[in-house]
Amino acid sequence: MPSKPFSPSELITKDPRYGFPLFGPSRILGVSIATLERFYRDFTEMVDKKTRNRIAKNLGYEVGLGQATTLSGLYAFSSPSEHLHAGSRLRSFTGYCHEHITSLDITPEGKLVRFTGLWTESFETAVYLKANSRKNKGYAKRPVCLSLCAILSGYASAVFGEKIVVRETACQAMGTTNCHFEGKPATAWAHGEAPPYMDDESDHALESNITKLREILGLEKNRAPAPPFFTPTAPVCKAPNFRAVLDRTDKVAPTDATVLILGESGSGKEVVARRIHAGSRRNRAPFLAINCAALPPELLESELFGHVRGAFTGAEKTKKGLFVSAGEGTIFLDEIGDMPLPVQGKLLRALQEREVRPVGGLEDIPVKARIVAATNRDLAAMAREGSFRQDLYYRLSVFPISLPSLAERKEDILPLAHAALKKRAPDHPGFSATAENALLSHPWPGNVRELENWVEHGLILAGDDLIDAPHLPETHQTTAPADSIDGDLPSLEALTHRYIDKVLTHTGGNKKETAHILGIGTATLWRHLKKTPPAFKG
Repeated sequence: MPSKPFSPSELITKDPRYGFPLFGPSRILGVSIATLERFYRDFTEMVDKKTRNRIAKNLGYEVGLGQATTLSGLYAFSSPSEHLHAGSRLRSFTGYCHEHITSLDITPEGKLVRFTGLWTESFETAVYLKANSRKNKGYAKRPVCLSLCAILSGYASAVFGEKIVVRETACQAMGTTNCHFEGKPATAWAHGEAPPYMDDESDHALESNITKLREILGLEKNRAPAPPFFTPTAPVCKAPNFRAVLDRTDKVAPTDATVLILGESGSGKEVVARRIHAGSRRNRAPFLAINCAALPPELLESELFGHVRGAFTGAEKTKKGLFVSAGEGTIFLDEIGDMPLPVQGKLLRALQEREVRPVGGLEDIPVKARIVAATNRDLAAMAREGSFRQDLYYRLSVFPISLPSLAERKEDILPLAHAALKKRAPDHPGFSATAENALLSHPWPGNVRELENWVEHGLILAGDDLIDAPHLPETHQTTAPADSIDGDLPSLEALTHRYIDKVLTHTGGNKKETAHILGIGTATLWRHLKKTPPAFKG
């Protein structure tokens, strides 16, 4: 999906037939604070406190989950932080409150440690204070923003791919200026510290109640697909071969078919996976991604299928895997070609039987998630050689989608560069003609990811001035035009290896810096080097 700035107002559209307001694919209703106040007054008289809290949790969590998954299907957020802040802007825009994240601690791997923030003019405090002013009850004795806590919990859980719990530490209904909140993973809360209405006791009940609620409201029937982010005339999709990919993607998205996305590193495989999720009936459930090459077999198995307490050293608590956490959502298995053979067998069973068994567990758990896998390797050849299970390959490749490299979609190079620049600096004057020529003549072994790195490099050096060729990475100077490279006509693979060798020479053999310049991961660089060792001698 293209890199475009997040704008909440763009998400509110009209149903083409009746004119109803829509948020993404879903119809929305307008309810005033006065109406909620009257409902709250009757509700508190008829329903006990425990039931009220559970309803607030169920509905709030569903709202937050829906907000996060709708946005992730429509926007290419560059980081979990950007995604989290987009949710704050959305809740402010739609009248829930004015939400401001004041601190955010995330590990380099993207795992949440903790965040804090403020709510001003929370709709729940407004309802509470108005309802209780009639009874002269004064301020509340404890925080009242239960729904907002649940909404942000659901939203953050979808963003970070694990259960996040948010609690309110101070509330405007108690007499403070603002409502204060903090959020962190459920496992990070000390016993008795987390909000009582967000404990583990009703996790299964929550999922069950949400499913029933969705059936009652008809959300599982006749759901309109999410608005397509790409259109045939979109500036980032001028290349006919990539338009064909998107057409193919949009046809498979509404189905439940397993999809295998094939393409070079950095060519946009996760973008296509998110588009499939956004266009499916699952778009309000989580989209959870995992890199199969980044984890050792034992940890990968636990992440996918979960584990029970005591299953192995360090397993102090029972943990749900992605197959269970995703619910009826989508699991994106990136770098599936690097999945260890023992885990491949368990994945095959999960796909065939639609159930998983946690590590150390004795009972199977039914699962409903859809699988979208991706790889930059030749899985068919690996299956023939025995390094990848043939039965799993056939199970995964129900509907394969092959992505062209950036070198094969030259029509998109400059539009993508301008889109990446506009995202980072909307008012920047752009590129000079010589810089554009340099972009067009580069072979782009790192594909779109490398292109975005070049844009960022040029922006740093050029500042507010036009980006010229000298502002781009120096490696472009050593790349001759594609029609006269060293006097011969090498294959694309041979050209890629030549360029990698030149970058290695430029960095003095520093593979981490080389991978950064190329816009690829170090693991991908190592795979290239295994195929053809570099001529560089450090």
